[in-house]
Amino acid sequence: MIKNIISAFFSRGFVALSNFALLLISARYLGIEIWGQVNILILNIAIIQTINEIYTGSAIVYFVPKNSLAQIYRHGFLFALASSLTLNLLFWLLNKVDATSFFHLLSLSFIITLNTFHNVLLLAREKIKHYNLMVFAQPALMLMALSIQLFVLSNRTFNAYLFSLYISFGIALLVSAVLLIGLFKTTGNDGKIGFFKVIQNGFINQLGNLAHTLSNRLNYYLLSSAALVGVYASSTSLIESVLIISGSISPIILSHVANKKDVVNNARLSLALAKLCFVLSLFCVFIIVLLPNELFTFMLGKNFEQTKMVMLYLSPGILCLSFSAILSHYFSGLGRQKILLVANLSGLLIAVCTAWPFINYFGLKGACYAASLAYLAQATVLSVVFFKTNKIGIKEVLNPKIEMKLLK
Repeated sequence: MIKNIISAFFSRGFVALSNFALLLISARYLGIEIWGQVNILILNIAIIQTINEIYTGSAIVYFVPKNSLAQIYRHGFLFALASSLTLNLLFWLLNKVDATSFFHLLSLSFIITLNTFHNVLLLAREKIKHYNLMVFAQPALMLMALSIQLFVLSNRTFNAYLFSLYISFGIALLVSAVLLIGLFKTTGNDGKIGFFKVIQNGFINQLGNLAHTLSNRLNYYLLSSAALVGVYASSTSLIESVLIISGSISPIILSHVANKKDVVNNARLSLALAKLCFVLSLFCVFIIVLLPNELFTFMLGKNFEQTKMVMLYLSPGILCLSFSAILSHYFSGLGRQKILLVANLSGLLIAVCTAWPFINYFGLKGACYAASLAYLAQATVLSVVFFKTNKIGIKEVLNPKIEMKLLK
């Protein structure tokens, strides 16, 4: 467990550094307007991917150890293809994309979904090293491709980012496919599972994930200009780098709980890691508080002077996420997606009710208030259910002795 966590942490750490470098060069050399457009494209892809992952997302981890991997993959591939095509046609019919954008959105959403599906299957089989390799590889390839576009080819347009997405995810998809072939050869589980049983479970999970995504990203559509979206998206990306800690541990908890049946130890270990993530994330936020605002404008450009302010106003919500992310993956490993759905819908409801009036009255700060309240609502629901389900009291939460023994 500890080795896997350390390996995942270093892998995620590199991802965070790569994403940070991507943010710096994209914001500085593409400009605030193009960077805002890029983030809207990424959000559109994320929404389509969320629907695709009804079958291909993390909910499938619960089923993989017990059933035929070949059958699961075949169904997942066909579902991703049909879903990508259908959703993109819907975007086109609603006049949200033109013919060129339709092609790119369709291609990228399918490639990214399939690559993520491969990674989820590697994780489900507890191939943590392979999973970490793929998590590491894609952003590294993205950084390399974008650097070539910007500094070698002098392409500083929207297409520079677009081409880099194709290159990085295309290569990552091929590598993950090679790694996955080995699992088809070695797996001995031939259990058959109904397609609609996975869909039912995945639908609940992905509806929750979509609600979680929109709890913050809904603000992208409500802010008044691409420039404000650029500032808010950059700030969000930077403060979310704190989540590298919980992001490193969450997939391991998901796989561990799905494969191990020790209910008491699973709960205790999840609580121990959730508390550890919160404390370490709090320390990271404290470091951000100490950094001068001039550092962010120096790195990103003069148009990003509000970056630190937005980061600090988002930090309460991020701290809630750092704790609740572990609990979320704990419930996902148990196949209890309805709990996640209720938690995420609670957050989205708060966001829908507060985002528009807060943004209109407080501007960028209002977007932060709405997002933080949404994340607080999600964390509260997950925590209450977790503590009641496992009969854990406040005294036990504040006593680290049991959890420290498990971590050792």
